[in-house]
Amino acid sequence: MEKRTLNSKNKESLLDDKLKFYIDAIARFCDRCGTPYSTADVNIVQDSGMSAIIHFSCSNCKSRHIATFLKPIGVSSRTPINTDLSITEISQFANKASITSDDILDLYTTLKAGVKKL
Repeated sequence: MEKRTLNSKNKESLLDDKLKFYIDAIARFCDRCGTPYSTADVNIVQDSGMSAIIHFSCSNCKSRHIATFLKPIGVSSRTPINTDLSITEISQFANKASITSDDILDLYTTLKAGVKKL
């Protein structure tokens, strides 16, 4: 039982260290109000060997940013987002396959056919 608890604590500590790294490497303060970010304000949406997608949410002004961090070269890009999606929903969409132009045309055709029936 102690071994399992210790492993859980180690994982939490590693995650906390990772979040602190992303705060230091990408953004220490909110762009809108200047409030310092804490680990509670940061979520890892996606993490691979080459890159990571990080979600920052200001606890003060509630502004949100998505950042992409390219690990091999240590470069990041941050974009403000205005959305009502939760971090869980963002994570779910990040793991979905991309939408093709054929998908959009199929949807358009289906919707257009439905309008004619009304």
